[in-house]
Amino acid sequence: MSSRTEAALPAGVDPQLAAALARNEEIVTALGPAGEDIRSVREQFMSSRSWWNEGGPVLEIDRDEVVPLSASRQLKAAVYAAKASPQPRPAYVFLHGGGFRLGAPRSSDRQLRELAAAWGGIVVSLDYAHMPEAVFPTAVEETAAALEWLHTQGEQWGIAGANLAFGGSSAGANVAMGAAVHLGLAGCGFLKAGAFVVGVFDDDLETPSMREHGHGAQLPSRQSARSLFSAYAGRPQQREDPRFNARLSDLAAMPPLFLGAAQLDVYRDSSLELARRLQDLHRTVEARVYPGMTHLFWGYGRMVDTANRCTQDMADFLARQLPIS
Repeated sequence: MSSRTEAALPAGVDPQLAAALARNEEIVTALGPAGEDIRSVREQFMSSRSWWNEGGPVLEIDRDEVVPLSASRQLKAAVYAAKASPQPRPAYVFLHGGGFRLGAPRSSDRQLRELAAAWGGIVVSLDYAHMPEAVFPTAVEETAAALEWLHTQGEQWGIAGANLAFGGSSAGANVAMGAAVHLGLAGCGFLKAGAFVVGVFDDDLETPSMREHGHGAQLPSRQSARSLFSAYAGRPQQREDPRFNARLSDLAAMPPLFLGAAQLDVYRDSSLELARRLQDLHRTVEARVYPGMTHLFWGYGRMVDTANRCTQDMADFLARQLPIS
């Protein structure tokens, strides 16, 4: 492990994750510096994910699709299922992380193939509008429209449109939750559950996890979170929009949620506080904190057993909420 990586690691990090972070640093270093434009940065990021996405299960359904929003706008998607079936099945719609700027439907390709294989339903990894081209609420509103399309037209892909789950990782979790809120939790009967990993559900910079883990060299930091929120939802009224801050939404109408958090992550308490409020309202919520993990742990399943346990936990939750007949 390089001294640079060692210096950046918080106390208590899991040894497997420490090795994975060092490996990722080697990959990024070998790729060389990205260009200054956002396209080059995105290309480098996806290149850095290639090694991590190797291996894993081979699925009968593993293809690229698009969700049409209008005559001039569509969202890319990757569709996964372990086996083909003549009967429509429930689907889990996942939005990738990347700070509202980076990522694509195949950013977490291996994890989503593993999830589809473990659960048995259809997994749809959906793209969304990124900064700087778009800021809040564009991604939320387009994602909501895509969920509506999957509800009404998903049978084209073998999806039972009345039985959808939604979710995502990091910034993608924020967009996915915002889209569900936009659709109206009380009246949106087709969103049966939500499953999230290291979700960003509010802009609270004063939580214990922000204070404990926000000042080290590992990203995201408390300062990077502050900058991210300002760039994505900069106006005060946007920060108080329940489509950005899930704590302000109609939590009494929230469907069952799985909230996976990393112990050593500034955003840990975003999940835990949301879980606490849901529990107070007697809503179904499963919150798990994965010990020794930092924010990016789930993407390193090739080397980190805890990441794979998180994937299995998500699959078990989806199986309970959306069983496959």
